[in-house]
Amino acid sequence: MEKAILKNFRLIRYPSDENPKPILTPRKEVGWEAKAVFNPSVIYDDGIFRMLYRTYSNILETTTPRLKRPGFYFKNQISYIGYAESKDGINFERRDKAFISPDQDYDKYGCEDPRITKIGDTFYITYTAIDTLLEKKNPNVKIRIALATTKDFVTVEKHGIIGPPKRSKASALFPEKVNDGKIALIMTIGSDSTNSHVAVRYYDSVGEITNQTDESWTTFLETSQNTAVLQSQWWLHRGPELGAPPIKTKKGWLLIFSNESMSDTWTIGAALLDINDPSVLIARTAGYILQPVTEYEKEGLVPSVTFPEGAVIVGSDLYVYYGCADTVIGLSTCKIDDLLNYLVAGNPNPDELEKFSTQK
Repeated sequence: MEKAILKNFRLIRYPSDENPKPILTPRKEVGWEAKAVFNPSVIYDDGIFRMLYRTYSNILETTTPRLKRPGFYFKNQISYIGYAESKDGINFERRDKAFISPDQDYDKYGCEDPRITKIGDTFYITYTAIDTLLEKKNPNVKIRIALATTKDFVTVEKHGIIGPPKRSKASALFPEKVNDGKIALIMTIGSDSTNSHVAVRYYDSVGEITNQTDESWTTFLETSQNTAVLQSQWWLHRGPELGAPPIKTKKGWLLIFSNESMSDTWTIGAALLDINDPSVLIARTAGYILQPVTEYEKEGLVPSVTFPEGAVIVGSDLYVYYGCADTVIGLSTCKIDDLLNYLVAGNPNPDELEKFSTQK
């Protein structure tokens, strides 16, 4: 029997698609976030929405437009990470002091794009660490994955670089063990390139993650392109990138990510990963579930960007938090069952889905 033709699924912007608006904008009087707030990660914990978000400070300068990248060429492109919290997921209270600042050799020129995972009583925060001013066009600049932890979002401890020696970012830990008791780290390899892909690496413990050498990554990097859960294609301008940390659902691990693209437009997609072995892709959206349409998504420091880094399920609702044009923060929502059903229906063999999932 032929499948019914699926109606395109779309997230709904806050407060409505007819009158959308961002939920967080820069505070010009607060130096470290005066120019931009974007790419937020959110975790729902004990009735509180806890957000970490990336910022640009008041020293950021825009100069000559670049032809090979949307937006402007930046000077002093140094990011900080701020903290905010909310009871309703919409109205967030921010602090006047940055939560994570660039103060180590490996991150002194940028702490970017945080992602939060809670394991036990500890919040694990992965972020992109930059060790050289990007405007210098230094071929030896290191853009790598770093780790920090906190128990209370008051004090934070940095643990250094945990990612591979090549250009990598956009990573997150799974909130529970998978694959016969393994800790899983999902990450983007070869980011911002035609070779960009999303892959999963397994560890025996969290401690093993913080004690990797560059050499220990060799085998993983040799095979990650072929074993990636989200692949890139050679003709694309940019491959896929991890968005929000994975969320466990009754159908599998839900992954909200940034779609691959043939242009300089950043859209949002969704995928389901196997509940036991999340390196196995069950289903994904064929296209986007959100794309830049509003003025604040299309116009900003980097135009035409909807980049998702936060996704939480509260009751029957999915909240997706995303950076808009690298300048402000937006929120979109849907009913979680509607998205899961859409993903299952779009799977090439949806009747086989149940065998992949042990979560009833």
